[in-house]
Amino acid sequence: MSNPSEDVEVKVASEGAQNFIDSYYAALNSTGARTGLTKFYIKPTPTAPAEADISMNGNVFANPSELQDLFEKQVTKAQYDVHSFDCQVINRNYNVGADESMLGPDKDGKKMSLLVLVSGAVKYGEDGDERGFTESFILVPNWDALGPKAPKGLKKFLVASQNFRILV
Repeated sequence: MSNPSEDVEVKVASEGAQNFIDSYYAALNSTGARTGLTKFYIKPTPTAPAEADISMNGNVFANPSELQDLFEKQVTKAQYDVHSFDCQVINRNYNVGADESMLGPDKDGKKMSLLVLVSGAVKYGEDGDERGFTESFILVPNWDALGPKAPKGLKKFLVASQNFRILV
């Protein structure tokens, strides 16, 4: 099997980034959907024991559950408005944490890792000021979503690293 063509890389990366952005920021904007924030992040496994690397304005979170707790307990209302994003393929053959049967090149682009850069505006609370933000993500394949017997509805990419900054 060969690596994905440049056209496939661009299509998979841009669609993957758009789908991620649409669902992630919709979850942040909805107090009810925030209970599922951890589903956007990698989970430690025996073959890939790392936790997601999460930083917001210089504050580091040990794991996605801490970030979810922050949004559930301290952020009563938030409105994120994404103005633009860019994405780049980091690794077209990302294999960290993959089952041995999934190793090797993938012409469909399902095994790529992505850098996603987002800019927009956010307003916290009813009376908060709207402020600009930038956010960067490294997305990696969700191995549970790949394969012929994968359950439907799983996210194709998960957050391995995230850095959020409010602009002054």
